[in-house]
Amino acid sequence: MDNIQTGLIVSAVGLLVTFTALGVFIGVIVILQKLFPPKPEAEESEEEQPVAAIAEASSETNESDETLVAVLAAAAYLRSRRSGQLGSSLMAGPGPYRTSRN
Repeated sequence: MDNIQTGLIVSAVGLLVTFTALGVFIGVIVILQKLFPPKPEAEESEEEQPVAAIAEASSETNESDETLVAVLAAAAYLRSRRSGQLGSSLMAGPGPYRTSRN
């Protein structure tokens, strides 16, 4: 056998092993999905409740301004918590180790 034939055989065996392993992983995932089906979702999740509270507070005309401000502040707080820390370093500005070179 010359080098080209050996290279083709090694490539074919490598592809066969790779796709066989992927097939086994897919089979395991399918079996696990059958054994452990996903739980049904609740009718109203926790994240939707502040939005409903804002809608209720803004639709009622007898509510005081303080109640509306409290509801909006709570919604803003929950929204900031949900966004997490992503981008907080960008908002903080350059760090103490950054210097400008003129």
